[in-house]
Amino acid sequence: MTRFALVVGLLAVVGAAGCAQKKVGISGKITRGGQPLDADGKGLMVILIPENPGPEAKPYSAETDPAAGTYRVSGVPPGQYRFSVQQFDAEYKDALRGVYDPGATPLVRDVTHDGQVIDIDLPTELPPRKPILSGQKR
Repeated sequence: MTRFALVVGLLAVVGAAGCAQKKVGISGKITRGGQPLDADGKGLMVILIPENPGPEAKPYSAETDPAAGTYRVSGVPPGQYRFSVQQFDAEYKDALRGVYDPGATPLVRDVTHDGQVIDIDLPTELPPRKPILSGQKR
């Protein structure tokens, strides 16, 4: 009976560990009109915001290389995310006019697997900023 209880206990622990949500790492390049971003004196910020947030959902801030226009982030559960992209100058003004800030970004992508590359090409002519209303889905 003791061995049976031990085996059942071990199976429960292994099963619970297997139920933990898988986390992945992704990377990509941000371009504008197919061209590299003008990084001269500008900082790049990329944030992933869960599109269908659950009780444990949180935004994920990416590491960026403004000169290369690249980003990478790890520890993200697979799912659908809004991608916030901002490019700040020395005076903290967003060169993208807030069109892709966390409260307005229309950029939604599926994060599916580890090592996934998600490149984002922003239009040369920026559209007007359209704030996302609370509870609104894109």
